[in-house]
Amino acid sequence: MIVDIRTYTLHPGSLGAFFKLYEGEGFAIQTRHLGQPLGYYFIDIGPQNRIVHLWGYADIADRAARRAAMEADPAWTAYRGKSSAFFQRQENKILRNAPFFPARTGATQPFGVVDYRTYTAHPGKLGAFLSVYESDAMQVQLRHLGNCVGWYMSDIGPQNEVVHMWGYRDIADRQQRRNAMQADPAWPPYLTKGTALLANMENAILRPAPFWKPAG
Repeated sequence: MIVDIRTYTLHPGSLGAFFKLYEGEGFAIQTRHLGQPLGYYFIDIGPQNRIVHLWGYADIADRAARRAAMEADPAWTAYRGKSSAFFQRQENKILRNAPFFPARTGATQPFGVVDYRTYTAHPGKLGAFLSVYESDAMQVQLRHLGNCVGWYMSDIGPQNEVVHMWGYRDIADRQQRRNAMQADPAWPPYLTKGTALLANMENAILRPAPFWKPAG
């Protein structure tokens, strides 16, 4: 499986109007061709006026075929003629599931916010980071954080990246769970090993778009 993660930056003040148009016209067309998204969010804490949506495909050929059918749909062409005025920038990247996802990700609970984390490994160190994470950190995080929404590694686009997403009931739930994780004696040894392999770490807090409901 591959995941197409798409990040769109909208003009300030236009998020509500875009969601109204997309919910009314674009969402049904897109899901008819692409299937249901793995997630459709807007950034609440972090860079503003951005949406993040994730679409899963069997492989690159499946993605190409589905998107070609969508682009050939006259209803999609009409929708795009209206929606393009909302965007400042559109970008995407193709990722693959990390070797340990989704087989061992813990139980899924309903969530209201998602901590969307992007880490960049030093060149040539991505494999080592994934190995250290799986052996030293994954079980600690699952024990405390629980709801892993996705754990991916870069394939096409920015290289040496991982994207992992953790769902929480709300911001207070996130803080409580992360405090417990950071107090776990097993966590500091991982930080010593894992962060040495990383060149950059960043995150944003996402909320589900009003027309998309997470499973759980």
